[in-house]
Amino acid sequence: MKKTATTFVLFFFFVFFTRAQDTTNYYLISHYKNKINTYLDKQGLLSGHYQIDKQGIKIYASAENKQQKKVEFEINYSQISDFNALLKKSSDEAFTAYLKGKYISKNTELQKKEKSNKLKGYKIAIDPGHIAYNFEIGDLEKKYLKFEYLNEQGKIDSIEIAEGVLTYATAIILKEKLEKEGAEVFITRKNGTSAFGKTFEQWKKDDYQKAIDSLYKIGELKAYQKNYFLSDKVKDRDIFRVIFKDLDLAKRAELINKFKPDFSVIIHYNVDETNLEWKKTTDKNYNMTFIGGAFMKNDLSSTEKRFEFLRMLISTDIEESIKLSSATIKTFETILQVKTAGINDANYLQEGCLKTNEKGVFCRNLQLTRYIHGPLVYGETLYQDNKIECQLLNKQTDKTKNDRVKQVAEAYYQGIINYISSK
Repeated sequence: MKKTATTFVLFFFFVFFTRAQDTTNYYLISHYKNKINTYLDKQGLLSGHYQIDKQGIKIYASAENKQQKKVEFEINYSQISDFNALLKKSSDEAFTAYLKGKYISKNTELQKKEKSNKLKGYKIAIDPGHIAYNFEIGDLEKKYLKFEYLNEQGKIDSIEIAEGVLTYATAIILKEKLEKEGAEVFITRKNGTSAFGKTFEQWKKDDYQKAIDSLYKIGELKAYQKNYFLSDKVKDRDIFRVIFKDLDLAKRAELINKFKPDFSVIIHYNVDETNLEWKKTTDKNYNMTFIGGAFMKNDLSSTEKRFEFLRMLISTDIEESIKLSSATIKTFETILQVKTAGINDANYLQEGCLKTNEKGVFCRNLQLTRYIHGPLVYGETLYQDNKIECQLLNKQTDKTKNDRVKQVAEAYYQGIINYISSK
């Protein structure tokens, strides 16, 4: 009788444990599938690259490989916590683990920071968008406004604004504010240089030939393209747009991931997309923020991109990015007194983004939102070509002394403080 009772208890425990485990796995399946549908799969065409079941998550190089059960990488639910710890410790080690095809936990753990309203102990990366340090480079980047218009006093005003100048000034002001609160701050570029530590002209002289050879070798450039880019006919704008820009962005992501920040701030100023060539003013004016996600049909074409898809799926980077971005967009609106954009307020928001459950926070598969690891906010504040903003931003040659730029830096700062305070 005693043996029978013991057997019954063990049987009951086994059934209870199994059902509890099934319930947990059902929740995880639902959680990760919902996360993909909400944040990661813009067109609903990526199912051939992944499988989420009772055991865990599998990534496939293609739909054909999925049919043939050729798994590129798999991870059990019980391993996800340790893999996330490895992601935060070293993205290179995590990618190496990905390439092995299956994750085996080494029981790595991360130290959790104490909750505090101060920034002591926090590492924060700032990326000032673009590279312009003068109007000529701004024109090369096509991130430049130059026009004359009749102001409200009936006088002709000249507007000259290079976005890269604004973003760098904002970054410098923000860096000083954050460091006063004890944060360790890293900026991806210095004034006048790219992420390579060189001007565009210096890079062209030192690294251009090597970059062309490398891109041709890995198949990113065809023979006729290589010949054009090495010919006397090539234009600087083509070199910048096709070759330099993506390499510079990749270097920024590399530098930030090497720094291993607690979170990153990517600073941009916006323009009205319908105001062609930005040769006149517009009445439109919006703030918005971007985070990772919104992959499309051909966005999982490489091992690296599939790794980033998995990272966003199983880590908390998206969730924390939403919190950071939401806190920031709210201070954009209150401090700058500029409206927050909705999904219908710009064509690229409808065509290339997924909206989150937070106002003004959109998933967008940009190079930096894809490759920078950890929480991030990619800010697009106000429209530079707005009829009022262009006048405010046009003041002062030294933009660190421009009142509107100072307000933008303050908006980022207050958003960061509010995000940290809520943790």
